[in-house]
Amino acid sequence: MWSEMWKKLNLFKSGENEILKMLGKHITISLHAMDSLIRMVSSEEDIIKFKNDIERYEKEGDKLAYKSSRLVIEGAISILAINNLLKVIDDTDMLLDKILYLARETYRIKELLNFKDKKIWIPVYENILHSNLIIRELSGLIDDAKENGMQPLLKKRDRIEELEEEGDEMKDRALNILYHMTGEIDDKTFILLRNYILTIDDLEDLCEDIANHLVLLKHIFEI
Repeated sequence: MWSEMWKKLNLFKSGENEILKMLGKHITISLHAMDSLIRMVSSEEDIIKFKNDIERYEKEGDKLAYKSSRLVIEGAISILAINNLLKVIDDTDMLLDKILYLARETYRIKELLNFKDKKIWIPVYENILHSNLIIRELSGLIDDAKENGMQPLLKKRDRIEELEEEGDEMKDRALNILYHMTGEIDDKTFILLRNYILTIDDLEDLCEDIANHLVLLKHIFEI
């Protein structure tokens, strides 16, 4: 009797897989948003359009996060994994929130402050491309969590960790360029750009956190 009860408590495969599907869809939306952000940074045209697109993607992500969290809270997954899954859902949704923040700041810095100096926008662009690469790796990791064993998952997690370390170096280079420009820009623009660069770094840290939690969940679920 107890073994059957334990089974019911810990093996809700359909619920777990449904949540992973939603997470995969959420990351796909984040990639669409990143594509729009890349265009905002690299182009002088359609900036408002791309910002509006990202705002729409963020709302889609909020709906997915709500549905995923509701499945978790309603008991569609193992009770051993609830906290970790809620953390993954929250961090995945935070990715889109940060992309939206970057989109709005891109608009403010480029359009409202009319700051378009390529000395800083080029390294910022490179940082964003790098973050986009990490999010793509994370998307593949979620696919492995659904379909493959632990080794492919660990390999992608290790790759994300390597990329995150590369991103730290890119962040430092961008910040060094920015600090060398202090005599050329006003304090307001400096602060906005510094926060902007640090937020790109936050994106990469979030991807690493999500990857680590997914590896842990793989152990719990044995998906």
